[in-house]
Amino acid sequence: MRPNLRSLRFEVPASSSQPPACAAVATAASAWRRPAEALETGIWALGAAHFTDLLARSFQIAHLAAILMLLAGTASAQDEIADAMARTLRKVRDSVAKSVVAIEVSRTEDPEGEAGSGPSGAHQDYYNRPAGPASGTVLTADGFILTSAFNVSGEIRRITVILSNGARVEAKRLGVDRNLDLALLKIEAKGLPILPRAKLEDARVGDFVAVVGRAPEAHAPTINQGILSALGRQKGTAVQTDAELNYGNVGGPLVNLAGELIGVTSHILPRAPWGQSSGVGFAIKMAEIDKVLEELKKPPEIGSTTKEPWIGVIAAEAPKGTDGVLVDRILPNSPAEEAGLDPGDLIVGAAGRPVKSLDGLKAILASKKVGEEIELSIRRAKGAATETKKIKIKLADNPN
Repeated sequence: MRPNLRSLRFEVPASSSQPPACAAVATAASAWRRPAEALETGIWALGAAHFTDLLARSFQIAHLAAILMLLAGTASAQDEIADAMARTLRKVRDSVAKSVVAIEVSRTEDPEGEAGSGPSGAHQDYYNRPAGPASGTVLTADGFILTSAFNVSGEIRRITVILSNGARVEAKRLGVDRNLDLALLKIEAKGLPILPRAKLEDARVGDFVAVVGRAPEAHAPTINQGILSALGRQKGTAVQTDAELNYGNVGGPLVNLAGELIGVTSHILPRAPWGQSSGVGFAIKMAEIDKVLEELKKPPEIGSTTKEPWIGVIAAEAPKGTDGVLVDRILPNSPAEEAGLDPGDLIVGAAGRPVKSLDGLKAILASKKVGEEIELSIRRAKGAATETKKIKIKLADNPN
């Protein structure tokens, strides 16, 4: 039995800021014979501002789409809604792709991109950097381009940027920020298209977003759609998304459905805990990029690299109900090895502050400088007893 959509009652809030949005909801609800067409027509009639408000921020539209798909009663109606969503994403891709470049890198050595090898079936090659281009985001009309630092790591012989019109231009690698996993490139160009910036203060968890890249084929831009999962990750410098990131599209822009730039995708590294295509991805906020941009532009050709304090331990999950960071492994030639930390040690304090979790320890280290000496408080098993020790440790630059 076909549900009577005309009998459904939609409460429309009397908000002066969203009358077009409410009209689109009502239009889509009443035009039940062609719900997808009504939905798409209503969306694109609103323009970019209300378009973002509807699809990227409004639970009403998300709920409406679900209701229409469940209640339309036919597979063809569901297909129409899916087609409308696909058309929307294609329009975003085509608009944003003009500001996305492909990056080809020729290397003499690539230690970061080679994660290992193994027997057939071990899938070790999944972690290795694949052949082919990576992606980048046009930052300025005169040729500054942002990408993931990983995309241009290694011993570089040559970097070539492929623009949206197919032009191939040699690029220089300038500054690299390892904390943000960002690198700045420069090409000789004028009039490159740049993306308008999104107002991140207006963004909400659950907003629809997309990542646009140019790999594995430079002439064929890709788009992966998802939502904003969190607004303050990577020590507050990044947003989190479930739009899938991989070695090909990382370095490309994360945009809202109005095609506005939220950030530049990064932090997809071999053996990262979240890995590529995991549904856990990060994009560095544009406000954070602005803070380091002038440093990244400084000469020499390979500019200054932000140093990240590091002690060289691999942490394990502490027993339930236990505060601190449990040391699982000590990396060779690290400050932890030189200071005499052992696997099984529980770090409960650093630099005079209590440590309750790994994130807490990272925050303390981030507030210090490479070369600075701090004191760690640890608990170490000694037979059946436990002793508390103070250990001096000199912070080194994170080699990763």
